[in-house]
Amino acid sequence: MMKSIAFTLAMALTGGSAMAASAVNLDSETRTIVVTEGGNRQQIDIGPGETVDFCPSGCFVTLPNGDREALTGGETVEISGGAAKIK
Repeated sequence: MMKSIAFTLAMALTGGSAMAASAVNLDSETRTIVVTEGGNRQQIDIGPGETVDFCPSGCFVTLPNGDREALTGGETVEISGGAAKIK
């Protein structure tokens, strides 16, 4: 019984980050994305080679080229050459 509770708790704690979107910057310079989630807007600077997690429960993201996309969580945004691809 105790193992079952511990497993359930561990899954609940790690489950949120598993469904978050992530962005990876493959460029040699810092790139910026703007995330709007629940009416709150946040600018995220992503350094060269850095990966960041964001958007655990759906959001809009403004990409470095100005495009705006809706994410549900779980997507990966790859930034290369100043352009972004969503996978």
